[in-house]
Amino acid sequence: MKCKRITLSLFIFGLPLWSHAAQQNEQVAKESTTTETTTETVVVYDDPRDPFEGFNRAMWDFNYLYLDRYLYRPVAHTYNDYLPQTVKTGVNNFVLNFDEPSSMVNNALQGKWGWAVNAGGRFTINTTIGLLGIVDVAYMMGLERKQDEFNEVLGYYGVPNGPYFMAPFLGPYVTREIASDWVDGLYFPLSEFTFWQSMVKWGLKNLHKRSAAIDQERLVDNALDPYTFVKEAYLQHVDYKVYDGDVPVTQDDDELLDDYMKELE
Repeated sequence: MKCKRITLSLFIFGLPLWSHAAQQNEQVAKESTTTETTTETVVVYDDPRDPFEGFNRAMWDFNYLYLDRYLYRPVAHTYNDYLPQTVKTGVNNFVLNFDEPSSMVNNALQGKWGWAVNAGGRFTINTTIGLLGIVDVAYMMGLERKQDEFNEVLGYYGVPNGPYFMAPFLGPYVTREIASDWVDGLYFPLSEFTFWQSMVKWGLKNLHKRSAAIDQERLVDNALDPYTFVKEAYLQHVDYKVYDGDVPVTQDDDELLDDYMKELE
């Protein structure tokens, strides 16, 4: 992000002028005049990936300074500190197992046939032998978890991320995610969920994610600009998923890095 700060400060002070008359020893003084203009600061946001930055920063302050500090963070720390690791792992495995069928379809749509078969095999094995996914037996058999969402399919075929958006209560998104996340819910077994079942699944999944991010809290808290830090990390994460970790380096990345380094000088 290139944030230009233009500050204009102008102070003009008149000097006191004194004149003395010789006659009758009388002194005549002229009042000093002082002219002062107020300081004006204009902040211009200039990140093409984040055209709604003013709004997004307001939502970030709401999410980070209030919701996370007084709700999400205490709940995540309680979950992390008091639940045994085996319970947390089992709950997370159970929740993520429901995403394997949609992941199978999404990998197939990208021509990643090996990963599509892998997702289908994981769902079958873990749902049966793994007690509805609580135990990740498939991983023990060498089948690693790689879950692709439909927005990654769009990214694979060149659909851009779109503007960055900080949603109140929910956190960061790119527009492509907002427009396409509903597609994953069309596949079994997610298609059979009621609204409240979907909400419970979403809540447990994100609770585990927030708990896993506890070690990163200090990085965010100590960042010069936490908003920008989280934005850059999230956009890199989105690209990482689309390219399966092999993200190409573009000229725009170099220019953004150069701009950031200039701001630090």
